Amino acid sequence: MGALAGLAVLVLGSGEATADPWGILLALLSAGGYSTMTLLTRRWGRNGGLDASRTTVGAFAVTSVLLLPFAAVEGLVPYTGDPGLLLCLLVYVAAVPTALAYGLYFAGAAVVRSATVSVIMLIEPVSAAVLAVALLGERLTPAMLAGTLLMLGSVAGLAIDEARGARTCRAEGGAAPA
Repeated sequence: MGALAGLAVLVLGSGEATADPWGILLALLSAGGYSTMTLLTRRWGRNGGLDASRTTVGAFAVTSVLLLPFAAVEGLVPYTGDPGLLLCLLVYVAAVPTALAYGLYFAGAAVVRSATVSVIMLIEPVSAAVLAVALLGERLTPAMLAGTLLMLGSVAGLAIDEARGARTCRAEGGAAPA
């Protein structure tokens, strides 16, 4: 609950945020898809049948099919005066923050409890806020700081609980909780 409160304070705390109903709907659809993949990845990993590469490719195949109509309307090939730079940027985005990051995510999600994975992923908005302050010159507000601390506290609490549960299971000779 602390992570959710922290996220709300981090995003809405400055009082400058506005909410677009269409954006909220799309965010909820995205959250539903993300939750489904988190739970499926954990289930497949628990049974030993997970291959992080196949899961990543499958997730991106589904996402590509769902986004293709929007891309077709907007234009599949962006116009640029420097196609070489565009190609380099596309290769970088495809390889590092997409394929590598999601491959690592699915590999980790297979062996950690689903609830833990979901809360740890809340570090993403914290890192976005830190980057916005450090690189884009945004002002760090008390609400942003409070939201960040709430979220980091929740992640730390879950990490401690996860470690404690793993030690207990090893001591009892059982499997880690799902």
